[in-house]
Amino acid sequence: MKQTIDRYKMLGLVSDEAEQTVLAAMLDNDEFAESLTEKLTPEHFHDPRCALVFEAVSSLVRQMDVISTDTVISESRRVAVERKSKAAGITPDFLASLTGNTSKALELAHRLDKLVWLRQAGDYAFWLTQRLQTNPEPDSLYAEAQEMWQRISPKKSTSGFTYAWDTMPAHMAQIDKRIEELKEGKPTFDWPWQSWNGLVRPLAPGMLGLLTAADGMGKTTYLEMVAEHWAKRQHHVVLVHLEDAPDYKYNRRLARFSDVPMADIEDGRLTKEQYESIKGAYYEIEPWAALFLHYYHAPGKSMAEIVRELEARIAEGICDCVVLDYIDKVATDKRQSGLYKGEGAVWERQADNVEILKNFAERNSLPVFSATQGNKSMQNGGTQTRQNIRGSGQKSEKSQLVVILSRDIVGDAGLRSLDGKLIATPGEYSPIVDVRIDKQNRGKTGQFKQWIVGSRFKILDVDTKK
Repeated sequence: MKQTIDRYKMLGLVSDEAEQTVLAAMLDNDEFAESLTEKLTPEHFHDPRCALVFEAVSSLVRQMDVISTDTVISESRRVAVERKSKAAGITPDFLASLTGNTSKALELAHRLDKLVWLRQAGDYAFWLTQRLQTNPEPDSLYAEAQEMWQRISPKKSTSGFTYAWDTMPAHMAQIDKRIEELKEGKPTFDWPWQSWNGLVRPLAPGMLGLLTAADGMGKTTYLEMVAEHWAKRQHHVVLVHLEDAPDYKYNRRLARFSDVPMADIEDGRLTKEQYESIKGAYYEIEPWAALFLHYYHAPGKSMAEIVRELEARIAEGICDCVVLDYIDKVATDKRQSGLYKGEGAVWERQADNVEILKNFAERNSLPVFSATQGNKSMQNGGTQTRQNIRGSGQKSEKSQLVVILSRDIVGDAGLRSLDGKLIATPGEYSPIVDVRIDKQNRGKTGQFKQWIVGSRFKILDVDTKK
């Protein structure tokens, strides 16, 4: 007699140990049975008999009936008739065979959750492959495929509540994941410069990093280079810009990577060599810029509107992190207009915007890097602290990382390189940037210097020139 091949078992998408151990724990402990009834469904069990036992136990829990060998067998018979199940009858011997290390039952329940989703995703992939081979009408198939995918997408809890018994297995799973990601060399949200990476820890999901400086210090260049670096790391980045037009953003990016002057790019007065440099630059950055760096031009948008757009991009699968240029430019919405009035209203609205942004980052477990304006005292150079951030201190309080930029004004002698070349004339802002890590919840504070090449919209390390 020809046996039916169980493709799920062949693919390793079934765990008899997990199914049996979870059921053994449910039969042994009423509280555990009640908890698992809320978390799992019969579909989590590949073995039809295990699925039948689970549904019987779940039914007894809902009826607040006693869970025993007799009641489970009786209820499984009733469920089998109702469901027209083809599963073999549940016997005392079968129930007795359900054994395992029940102390691992919670961990194994999480495994069942992953396995059932993988089986469903596999079925979806098989279905989609077959449908694509029939030359379908794209719009119709897209809608059908989206609907099916939404049905099987892993559900996210929005309550924020975690049961005590879930904390340790969930955290250990996260630790194991980090170890594997480290072995695999999975990219983190680190920084484009060696000076930063030597002191500043990568920005973790759910965290907000804040860059602050007086006007004209290069905040936008820093933000752009961070966004580009994360895109190079193959993270989907959404760069939100509230003032600069898209074409201007692209011109700046091209000047940075081609070393062709911005004015020539804007005017179109390009030599043959410059045009070749531009083509070479785009060839260099295409592998990441054309796949992972997305722009959202949002002038006049409120923070609530921006967050709604970003969450739509998350659902689309193209938003792993956000760089926002920058908080002070976000528009006021009607709620804020009615809530914050009088003296200090501007700062209260900005604090509210930071709160909305921080909640968005935590809710979606992704990092956000943004900037805010420093007050006029930051233009005087010298050591700066987050006390000099313009407006509400809540902006820095809600951030896990605060970086302050400052640049001195060049004196009467000008600023010259070691070979005597004039770099900056008297009265100009120095191209040397003092970078102060003024707050870092997960590391040390400190200070170092970088070099800004204003004409190319580049930031370089002083020592390494990288």
